[in-house]
Amino acid sequence: MCFRLTTILTWSVKLIEPFTTDVGPFAMAPEEKQAFLSERLAALVEHHHARCAPYARLVDDWRGRTTSGSFSVESCPYVPVTAFKNYDLRSTDESGTTLQSSATTSAVASKIFADKATKKRQALSANKILTDFVGSEKRPYLVFDLEATVRGAGAMSARAAAILGLAHLATEFLFVMREEKGQLRIDRDALEHAIEVIGDGPFLSYGFTYILYQAHRELAELGITLPRAHPDSRFLHSGGWKRLVALAVDKPTFNRTISEPWQLEPASVVDFYGVIEQAGVPYPDCSAGYKHAPYWAEVVIRQNDSMQPTKTGETGLIQLINCLPLSAPNHSVLTEDLGQIVLDDGCACGRRGKAFIFKGRAPRSETRGCSDVPRR
Repeated sequence: MCFRLTTILTWSVKLIEPFTTDVGPFAMAPEEKQAFLSERLAALVEHHHARCAPYARLVDDWRGRTTSGSFSVESCPYVPVTAFKNYDLRSTDESGTTLQSSATTSAVASKIFADKATKKRQALSANKILTDFVGSEKRPYLVFDLEATVRGAGAMSARAAAILGLAHLATEFLFVMREEKGQLRIDRDALEHAIEVIGDGPFLSYGFTYILYQAHRELAELGITLPRAHPDSRFLHSGGWKRLVALAVDKPTFNRTISEPWQLEPASVVDFYGVIEQAGVPYPDCSAGYKHAPYWAEVVIRQNDSMQPTKTGETGLIQLINCLPLSAPNHSVLTEDLGQIVLDDGCACGRRGKAFIFKGRAPRSETRGCSDVPRR
């Protein structure tokens, strides 16, 4: 195959350059992005092939069935997310952090190993993406979760990773939840302190989708009056919607429940899609209601039966790709989620490249935490 390793030195140089400073995260033209990403993905395939035996067997099998002699983003071999539940997929013996999915309906969680170099790439990636959506100004960070969620070493949950993804924009963390009989409840003293710290200025907030909703329902039930928030304040959330769908809570209802007590517009509530198997690349909703991949990542929608890429407007399984991971072969994963490419380029929000929407879980797939509510 023409993308096979030529010299270790050449690929090593490419592996340390997942970003460029020449353009914004969503400003690269599609043709240029394909060339930029293909080169780095080809290097990553070789990198993990040489260091992870189970992945090498998958790639060798894929090569035996591939007729094309050229490498492209769409041809990049993928690993089903279930493989990270059943196998220890690592490309390094270095120490680091294990990221774990929520495993809400399964006793087995996905385990993704991330070394220091990979975590640095993931942090920079999340910083670039989220800054593009909410700005670079540092603000008080109101967190609807427990401080204990982000404490500890060795393993990190999807909730902790999402909370820390906004750390670069925080002047200080303000956790406003407490645990009571195994349930998360509003900590009124902590909330009052947070409101005092925030004052009249803008703030950022994050909460796992169901936790953020339940917290605001509790605020209403307790009759707690909240101050009018600065209009530049933003509430970000991610995580499973299954419980809310069961309660007939769709996105418009959710956005009103969160925004109205703070006297904000519903657009101030921003949902983002992401999976722990690809930490560092969140997909927030843009002003047009679509999701976009930065130039160092891509989304491919595949037909459920043939696994061939779908046409624009067709629904299929979401394959997520990025050129960040060095310590495990999670650079190209096939999720159990359904999505649809709605635009190949030219979104009204101004961001270049593909625009997609999340459509829900594939039938009989396990529920995992990541924005799994259909658009209504």
